[in-house]
Amino acid sequence: MIADPVCEKFNAHCIIVDSQEREGESVLDFPNGTETIAKVFRTGVPIISSKPERWWKGTIFQVASKREVQSEITAPLTYHDRTVGVMQVLSYKTNAYDGHDLDLIMLIARQAAVAIENARLFDAQRSEQKQTEAAAEIARLALRKVTVAQASHSILDILDEVVPSSGKAIGIISLDGNTLSCVAASGTCRQMEGFVGPVEDSAVRIAWEKEEPTFVENLREMAHDRDRVPEEPAITIPLIASSRRLGVLVVTSETAQLQTGPHVDALLRLAPAIALAIDVLVLSEDEQRTHARARTLAAALATMDQPVLILGVDAKVQYANSAAIREYRYEPHEIAGLSVDDFVVASAQLSPQTIPAIPQDKPLWTGEHIHRRKDGTEFPAAVTLSHIRDGADNIVGLVIGVRNLTEERKVADHLGRTEKLAAIGELVAGVAHELNNPLTGISTFAQLLLEDNLQGEQFESVSLIKREADRAIGVIRDLLLFARKTDARDVPVDINTIVKHTVRLRALASRSSGIDVHMHLDESSPQVRGDEQKLQQVLLNLLVNAESAMEGMRVRHLSLVTQRKQNMVQIVISDTGHGMPPSVSQRVFEPFFTTKPPGEGTGLGLSVSYGIIQAHGGAISVESTPEVGTTFMITLPLYTESRK
Repeated sequence: MIADPVCEKFNAHCIIVDSQEREGESVLDFPNGTETIAKVFRTGVPIISSKPERWWKGTIFQVASKREVQSEITAPLTYHDRTVGVMQVLSYKTNAYDGHDLDLIMLIARQAAVAIENARLFDAQRSEQKQTEAAAEIARLALRKVTVAQASHSILDILDEVVPSSGKAIGIISLDGNTLSCVAASGTCRQMEGFVGPVEDSAVRIAWEKEEPTFVENLREMAHDRDRVPEEPAITIPLIASSRRLGVLVVTSETAQLQTGPHVDALLRLAPAIALAIDVLVLSEDEQRTHARARTLAAALATMDQPVLILGVDAKVQYANSAAIREYRYEPHEIAGLSVDDFVVASAQLSPQTIPAIPQDKPLWTGEHIHRRKDGTEFPAAVTLSHIRDGADNIVGLVIGVRNLTEERKVADHLGRTEKLAAIGELVAGVAHELNNPLTGISTFAQLLLEDNLQGEQFESVSLIKREADRAIGVIRDLLLFARKTDARDVPVDINTIVKHTVRLRALASRSSGIDVHMHLDESSPQVRGDEQKLQQVLLNLLVNAESAMEGMRVRHLSLVTQRKQNMVQIVISDTGHGMPPSVSQRVFEPFFTTKPPGEGTGLGLSVSYGIIQAHGGAISVESTPEVGTTFMITLPLYTESRK
């Protein structure tokens, strides 16, 4: 027995007596008040009883007339944490059931509940599809050259396929809003067709006043002409489009099922489509063109990806498009009526006295403000203002277009840093070349001196000269790599291979530091084209930085991931180190910028890495959270045979 939440009764879906299934037309006449069944349904706890209630006596589900039922098990049909019905098993024997039988019945009941819920979901999906098809068919009616009455008859036929009922009718309101005309009716409502009467004396008056669906227990009681109205429960749904009252949809039923449930949901979902179709057909040609322009403008504003606000002469919002709702994070009903001063933080707050005067020869005013969202966050905005004028050239409103400048400024900052890096690179390249030759000479002659038989302090001094000259040459080499002035190889490189080699190079250091290294490499072994030594230098630099960042952390995990994404290859290196604040992460690719103590870093490692990746046609970025970790993402063009 499946519970019907609408009528508060049980729907006896399946009753089998002595191996024979009992069927009957009336399956909703078993109330949800029988003690045992109601208790099991309410609590979800099964009951074994040797005193059956024998609720079936005198019904179409009579068990047996010559034998008496002596035992029963009543088990809940539970799906997850929701009880959908009850299963009852009866026996002619006394004390026929024990705990083992209960376990078996509970198992069957759970499986039955799953099957019932799956069937419900399937029916819901099928109903959803039918509703979608019905809405599309109703929308197509508006494009046909038919009268409102013809279209309304077609609409009722479409509704019968989705929501079967005893009767349906569509009424259209007059232009003055006082009279209702029934233009189409079917079933038990057929006699209502052609009826014209005052709205105040009709059965739909309450729904019309509330502008919401209303359930009527007896449609005839409130009717103006009772002889033409069926004596049945009904739901009346106002048909409203573009805030205009167009008419009403009446659906009757022999029972009170229309008060709630899936049929009502289907009607409410289809009502806007019906209203829109009737709206198009009712309007005259001039009205159709006017409303088409209005709908086109509304659709254009709704689809714009930049906020647009329309203000009245009091500088309060009358309309905000979808982009404005998303940007300012207000609900549609919240943003209407707000003053524009509620959005503007600085620069030029607008009010009835401070709205900029726009000269006749200059239709637009532009400027920049700082705007505030509902949650208090702020963003820079480029603002365009334009007055709305009536036929007498009087100002009746203001249109404000807003463009969020956050991303544009990020791009500008990035371009500025890129240009700065390029300029420094050129400067560094020239200085490095000038220093490289004399340093090489110093190192060479120091080596020659060391080959002589030097003793004591002389040997230490020359060794120091040699060592420091070599260190300076190493710095020069890094500078030249940063400036991309060294010759580079151009061969296919297996990304997975250089990742493995680099990890192998740092294996001892990682183990010594207690770092767990995890590699997740793309099985397709993606390749890029370039210099494997330089790419390995980038990875090695990032691994060394990660190891340094995890010093002193309790959890030390280093993850390297390679993955192919369309025509690109991604390398993601993540650590659980100390992380960086935004003020540091924004500057990590600048040359000579370092957070290490003096003498431990030149500040060129990530700058060189940045230059290498750029030279390979790729990009490198960083995301970091203090005390959580840092992730570097490298993106390089995928190399394939077809892209040689």
